Amino acid sequence: MRADATRNRAAVLAAATDLICERGIEAVSVEDVAAAAGVGKGTVFRRFGDKAGLVQAVVDETAASWIKVASLECRTAAEFAGTLFDHVLASLPLVIAVERTTTRSCEGNFQLTVDRLTGLVGSAFKAHTLLAVLRGEHIAFLLDQGMTAYDIRAGVISLANTLAAEV
Repeated sequence: MRADATRNRAAVLAAATDLICERGIEAVSVEDVAAAAGVGKGTVFRRFGDKAGLVQAVVDETAASWIKVASLECRTAAEFAGTLFDHVLASLPLVIAVERTTTRSCEGNFQLTVDRLTGLVGSAFKAHTLLAVLRGEHIAFLLDQGMTAYDIRAGVISLANTLAAEV
């Protein structure tokens, strides 16, 4: 990739991340991102296709570190679920954005996550059940209802342990 293309991609992803976290996905347009990144909107469309493609690229970028930690350090369903919860919480506006604009999920490679979790809890149904609890909009709802992140995380880990115990 050319140096200017690499620089532009990084600028667009950084601008998109900042704007989505600041305003929420509904209040951010491709034009806003292009202006904040100092590029033309055509550059954004050529590189990412559309708003959904841009959001997915942002999430893929932020998910890379989570995927590395999860694949190297998580040996139990509870560790995996706790690590994924931490990622979702840290990236909550981005996770909600990807849930609203694409059919993909927050962790970058949904099938890899399902497969890994299935191995830890014993079935794809249990894996999907746990992942449903970890949706960004669900976590945001619980936080809005007054639950603390600590309590939600503890509940997610308890659910993971329960599902894994029934293997």
